[in-house]
Amino acid sequence: MGGTNVDLTQDTRKYQQKYALNSADGVKALLRDRHRIAARRFKGDTAASDIIIDLHSAIESSGMTDRQAEAIALVYGKDLTQAEAARVMGIAQKNVSEHVDGAAEKIAEVYMRWNYEEITIAA
Repeated sequence: MGGTNVDLTQDTRKYQQKYALNSADGVKALLRDRHRIAARRFKGDTAASDIIIDLHSAIESSGMTDRQAEAIALVYGKDLTQAEAARVMGIAQKNVSEHVDGAAEKIAEVYMRWNYEEITIAA
């Protein structure tokens, strides 16, 4: 009889994700994944806590407008689509996209001032 190999840990394997925080795209990727990263804090991942704390500090230091902050909160905090966020904000989806892009650029500028380049997170 033949044997079968079953990988019981397949779902728990880790992979690494890199975030280039000195770019708007890298910041948006971090914002997109922040719920998953934040959940790792409860599994003893202290680096995840540092990343989330730094992200909140960068957001606070970015000088983004109220509309940019609202767009970020709706799209990345409440996980709404840009179209849904546009309806909530009473503006066009294109404007939400512009607010998100502008906010991500301002956050990336903060990370650049802090000399952050790229971080790697084991997820």
